[in-house]
Amino acid sequence: MSQVSFYLRQLLSRMWFLPAVFSAVALLTIFVAFYLARWAPEELPFTISQEAVQSVLAILATSLLTVSVFALSTLVAALSAASASTTPRAAQLIIGDLSAQTSISVFIGAFLFSILAILGLSAGIYSPAGRMLLFSVTLGVVALVVVALIRWIAQISDIGRVGHTVDRVEAATAAARNTLMEHPLFDCRLLEGAFEGVAVGTKELGYIQHFDAKRLQRLATEHDLQIAISSRPGTYVSPARPLMIVNGEVSDELRSKLVASFVVGDQRSFDSDPRFGLVVLAEIADRALSPGVNDPGTAIYVIGTLTRLLSDWQPSPPASVGNDRIFVPALDPQDLLEDAFRPIARDGAGLIEVVLRLLHSLEIIAQLNPHLRQAAIGAAEDAAQRARRALKAPGDLQALHPAARFAEGA
Repeated sequence: MSQVSFYLRQLLSRMWFLPAVFSAVALLTIFVAFYLARWAPEELPFTISQEAVQSVLAILATSLLTVSVFALSTLVAALSAASASTTPRAAQLIIGDLSAQTSISVFIGAFLFSILAILGLSAGIYSPAGRMLLFSVTLGVVALVVVALIRWIAQISDIGRVGHTVDRVEAATAAARNTLMEHPLFDCRLLEGAFEGVAVGTKELGYIQHFDAKRLQRLATEHDLQIAISSRPGTYVSPARPLMIVNGEVSDELRSKLVASFVVGDQRSFDSDPRFGLVVLAEIADRALSPGVNDPGTAIYVIGTLTRLLSDWQPSPPASVGNDRIFVPALDPQDLLEDAFRPIARDGAGLIEVVLRLLHSLEIIAQLNPHLRQAAIGAAEDAAQRARRALKAPGDLQALHPAARFAEGA
């Protein structure tokens, strides 16, 4: 993914973007209706009065103002509920939900359309043909609003619920996982062992959200460089932690171009960083296990979600290396299992039902995914040791022994 594509995806997920687009379309529709009326025949089979069109638009404008405020307030409440019941890191997925954004955008765009159309009618700029065309467009807008309103009614029953938030995080993580499985090294070469060269870093402090491998490849080809990426997306970087190691001569101008190929932000992104999705899911389960919430059922539900995501995580070998001058370290399987299961193993060690489900899920991953087998066995050993120290009831310890047997006998 290029930097332009990354920024476009980030722009599309902004809450204001779609409403702005729909408002621009509404404004364009008013002018199109005005100019198309110039080619209409002078005598029409029937016409519609200005008062009739204006009354329909007034009803539409008045009702949509209320609906838009209600929809926005509902979304804000859903964001607060999701942050309180799951994790604030999941809020960006709810904000970027295109289905919710589309409904709100339709309401705002239709409201602006109504206001501008009323102003045009009041100014007397529409001919009889223009009023007919405007009325036809208004009927289409009404139908669009009705469909959006029905969709919104269905959506508000889900937005903010724990299950809906978990499903949104799972979908975002699965999309990033599938992309990473197809391009595990971002179409670059595998970095193995030490790499000598000049360390190139950034003055910013933040998380790597994306890097443009093709752009780095072009720069490396032009200046005869070999570049080793020392920090994958999701890594927290600073002037003390370089972005890359460059083998070759690096001028100050070239250094700036190389650094510009990276996007560094205040928070991690789901797009190029599937580990972030695992971390967010683990945070949701961890909050459910806190004494204030005490909801082991949600933790067990999240464990099932993590099992689905990790059971078939099998990076395929790259068919071709398009960026042969760029080297990228492989993703450590142990990091994946620690991101997903360590918080649950730590805070759920005293709940036998959570421990049993956790060990069973790790056994499934070890059986289905050879790539993660050793990491899953290590995570199961850690979870079993934590549980033995936390569990006190003899019945719980007795139930733990057969569940942890696969890790002990591996």
